[in-house]
Amino acid sequence: MGLADRQYEWEPERSSPVFGRLRFWSVNTWIIAVNVAVFVLGAILTRPGVPLLYRADGPQGSVMSREIFRTDGTPATGRTSVPGETLFRDMVDPATGQKVGRALYTVQPPLEGWGHFSTATILGGQVWRFITFQFLHASVWHIFFNMLGLYVFGPTVEKYLGGQRYLAFYLVTGIFGGLMYLLLNLLGIIAYTMGISAVPGLLFHMTTTPLVGASAGVFGVIMACAKIEPATVVQLIFPPIALKMRTFAYGFVAFSMIQLLMGAKNAGGEAAHLGGAVAGYFFIRNSHLLRDFFDVFSDSRKQAKHGRPSGGWGWLRGDENTAAEVDRILAKVRAQGVSSLTESERRVLARDTDRLRGSV
Repeated sequence: MGLADRQYEWEPERSSPVFGRLRFWSVNTWIIAVNVAVFVLGAILTRPGVPLLYRADGPQGSVMSREIFRTDGTPATGRTSVPGETLFRDMVDPATGQKVGRALYTVQPPLEGWGHFSTATILGGQVWRFITFQFLHASVWHIFFNMLGLYVFGPTVEKYLGGQRYLAFYLVTGIFGGLMYLLLNLLGIIAYTMGISAVPGLLFHMTTTPLVGASAGVFGVIMACAKIEPATVVQLIFPPIALKMRTFAYGFVAFSMIQLLMGAKNAGGEAAHLGGAVAGYFFIRNSHLLRDFFDVFSDSRKQAKHGRPSGGWGWLRGDENTAAEVDRILAKVRAQGVSSLTESERRVLARDTDRLRGSV
């Protein structure tokens, strides 16, 4: 089948030029665009703010968890619509009913308040935050470096996995970043209740300490690049040295692990980085497990059974673009022979063969 035989080629008048171009943005481009759009929207929507508990001063100093004491139920004192403002409530010992300290709050912008990830929110059943925190950022530099990482490394992984599995890969590695943060924070809380105040690698944070950012997914993408193109040279800006992709990726992860073990200021973020990296290492080697990630919208088993896409996810999978690339490669084989193919072209044919067999 040639390109001219495909509906999107011979019936272009049915598509808006603008939306037609947007439809064929890469998934990686869409991820970057959504992150930037959310950041801009968050900068505009600053009220009403959401109070976030960040410190609880009790009889034994700063306690880690608001579950140790309860607040007195009165509204936090102050104007809760002003992000960045500090508010407070009195804390009460449930056993005696006596005031034992003060809980301090900081007011967050609404998107960050309702979308950030924390141990307390997840234990409270707010599981959507496994996804939403991946699209929130604390500053311009925070989003700049994360989006730069996706811009540089994301296309390689998307080309290798295809659009749908790449999106699943990005979200899953971010979810595992949240899970690593959650695990280390829970272990830190358990250690604290046992009288242990410091264990390298554990997070002795308030259960309400927020986590935001796409960096867990970025670390997953970088680890995937280390598997796909291990010998590709990466030129660092600072220090100005060139490293092979595999060395760069593993060195990046090692640095995060050292920061976590040393209890650096961003130890919670480093925990998420490691979770994303571990997930990236695993899922790039077991990418077939990502196929059913979006089965909430369609049944990918139908695709395997019939050897064709199911549902309306073709634009996301990049099936049409992949088919065009396969046609081009097959034409090259007919004209120049199999020996003329590059390693990348051989991988495209191999993935398409696996897809038709229903094995991916």
